[in-house]
Amino acid sequence: MPDWHPSDEFELPLWVCDLDDAIYSVAHRRLCVWPDEFDGRWHWEIQTYETGGVADSGICATLEEARHAAVAAARRLAVDAKRTDRR
Repeated sequence: MPDWHPSDEFELPLWVCDLDDAIYSVAHRRLCVWPDEFDGRWHWEIQTYETGGVADSGICATLEEARHAAVAAARRLAVDAKRTDRR
């Protein structure tokens, strides 16, 4: 599992994982996970280098589930990008 670190750029607790361009798609900058302030579920997203760009996102019941879902989605997108590059 990649390294996650807390970030203070948001009012709610935010966990960030910077993505390695050699492993993941070069268009994907980082993974972010944060709690919903109303229902306690955890949101995740894959941020891109494009302004306001989000490659994928989702909602999970726990922090760990959200981290795993974000990493799995980033890996899936990386595999898809490599398949597209081969064509």
